[in-house]
Amino acid sequence: MSTKPSVNLYCILARESPAAVVFRRGPAELVQLLLWDRRTDLFEEGQWLKGRIYERYCDLSPSGRYLVYWAGNFKPPFYHWTAVSRPPYLTAISLWPNYGAYGGGLFESEERLLLSFLSKPDKKGNPLPNGFEVEQWIGEFDCALGHIVENRLSRDGWDHFQNGFFRPDRYKTALTGPVSDNSFCILERDPESPDASGQPGVKESFGYQKMEKGKILDPFDPIDIWRKQCGRNILEMRTLGLQQVGGPRYPAEYRVICAETESVIFDLGRADWADWDTTGDLLYAQDGCIFRVHSNKLGSQVSHKLIDLTDAKFQPLEAPSEFQRW
Repeated sequence: MSTKPSVNLYCILARESPAAVVFRRGPAELVQLLLWDRRTDLFEEGQWLKGRIYERYCDLSPSGRYLVYWAGNFKPPFYHWTAVSRPPYLTAISLWPNYGAYGGGLFESEERLLLSFLSKPDKKGNPLPNGFEVEQWIGEFDCALGHIVENRLSRDGWDHFQNGFFRPDRYKTALTGPVSDNSFCILERDPESPDASGQPGVKESFGYQKMEKGKILDPFDPIDIWRKQCGRNILEMRTLGLQQVGGPRYPAEYRVICAETESVIFDLGRADWADWDTTGDLLYAQDGCIFRVHSNKLGSQVSHKLIDLTDAKFQPLEAPSEFQRW
């Protein structure tokens, strides 16, 4: 049996330049940042973090010069924090501790940053540049995919075609084991016991149950669908729920459909991420690799593999001095 860890990729495209960043996660406690030049499809390997980056709560400034990210290593002094760095490095040029609150942010412009939780910046950070503004922004926390990513998707041309909803029953399970294993134990209310508002004097009983790899713990019903049109074609992102056992946090399927007939042109199936390039090409990440499909090849479904990140290994890397300041 292979012990090779699964690799998950997530990309964010700068909206006013050909720059993009790639978050490579795998194993679960390791994340690497890469800088992607979409003009040449060259990738610059960047720093690793021994911890977790919540990539859907991150954003690039319009030029791609700055990255805001939410991360945690579950260790003192910060445990979790939101930081601004200069890709492909994660070294913080400014840092805000989160104290257990939601983190992350959105660049409203090159000189204006909205943060989910605005705390006093860490003393070791650099002073903000003249004219640069930071403001707390709470957003809507009942979004199925999270308020940061949903507002970023809307800003970048995606339309929310169908809202995803949870339909938990009265015996909803609670996770108590690692989701990276092939199977794990969950705690579940005994179906024979009453709910929280049951009759007085009746004790709730609990039992352990095995959950198999591949099961989605919190499925959406209906599923969550976003669409982004490019010319006559529409890219559709279909998020099935939250937290797949042994898989991604946001299991999703992608497909390209014809805007006029709604017929499927290219069914990608399960993928980590996909978006349109400004050239009209389709970009997507799947199975630890990043692919490009030229706009005139969509019908033939001919993909060109740009990079394979499945075998990347942790390497310590220090940010050059010019990347440690604004």
